[in-house]
Amino acid sequence: MGVIAIGLVALSAGLLRLLPLGERSTTGVPRIVFAVFGQTSDILYVAPATKPDERTIIDTVPHAEGWGLNPAPMYDSLVAYNVIPSGVAARGVPAELWLMNVTTKEKTRLARDADLLVRPQFVNNGRAILYRRSDGDLQSVVRVDIDTQARTVVHEEHTAFGIFPIGNDASGNLVFARLSKGGTDVFTKHGTDEPTLAFHASDEIAHDWQMSPDAKSIAFLSPESRAEHVVYRASVVSMNGGRSVALPKTDGTGEQYGPIWTPDGLDLTVGQEPQASASAPVTLLRSGATSTGLTAPSRGFDVPVAWSANGTYLAARTFDGKNSTDTGRESAVVIARSGERYAVSAPGEVIFVGWLPNA
Repeated sequence: MGVIAIGLVALSAGLLRLLPLGERSTTGVPRIVFAVFGQTSDILYVAPATKPDERTIIDTVPHAEGWGLNPAPMYDSLVAYNVIPSGVAARGVPAELWLMNVTTKEKTRLARDADLLVRPQFVNNGRAILYRRSDGDLQSVVRVDIDTQARTVVHEEHTAFGIFPIGNDASGNLVFARLSKGGTDVFTKHGTDEPTLAFHASDEIAHDWQMSPDAKSIAFLSPESRAEHVVYRASVVSMNGGRSVALPKTDGTGEQYGPIWTPDGLDLTVGQEPQASASAPVTLLRSGATSTGLTAPSRGFDVPVAWSANGTYLAARTFDGKNSTDTGRESAVVIARSGERYAVSAPGEVIFVGWLPNA
């Protein structure tokens, strides 16, 4: 559901054990929240990281045929997602923005004018949500206050290319990316002031923006020339002066996927295109240090999605192909820092939503 999709391939069906609400089969293990795509509705589940088949249904989310929900990264027990309501089939139709508390199951519709393809973002310590609204060539970044449900347009502009909300910086200013004929630029905006250029990200299209936990740096994928072809590689830029942050070298020079930050913000987590072998591990990159890898799939590569709050389990999409143009079959997996891999089996695409604290 990102700016550039790697591909959606149905997962093989698995044997599931649905637990009554409140039952916990594993203590001291964080619980993962995910949706399973269906043609007209998605089912939200919660399950222990080490036993994803022992899952509990949270809710069923109906949607337009063929279009699933697009969730924000969870904040605490809150899930926010864009979804096109049932009975609507046209591409480009505005989506609804919903907020759900996983613990209480309380649901609130916050807006009916969201852009489905740009996921919402929690800001202000989970007290507000940013989303994009698109009306022809007019695109707006809208902020919703969760307590009051008041909506405010924090930035809008006419564009033939696109703007993408990234989040708020450490001072609470809006941060967004703008695509143009000149490539990709990142801007900050304070209140009603005019946007200020933070840095030029690329002469081409950069994507997969990830604000660091301290909101002082941004990670993203940008194109680089490698052996007469272009691949996307991870970059990190400081919001203090727009300086690039040096990352440790990794095995190979092929594509990278992700990227996402560890919860402490010390490491950037990226997937790697297999080079000399049949598979490649997810790699943790720390400025000024050497890179470290997690357990690799038996074949193919992993795309990191979200770390548990304690940084011990990683939700990822895994592909048994060679790269983003030859993905092979897709499935979902939880990777433990200790080395184990736990398959998240389902009859449809798995959409990772986030993590709940330890049981």
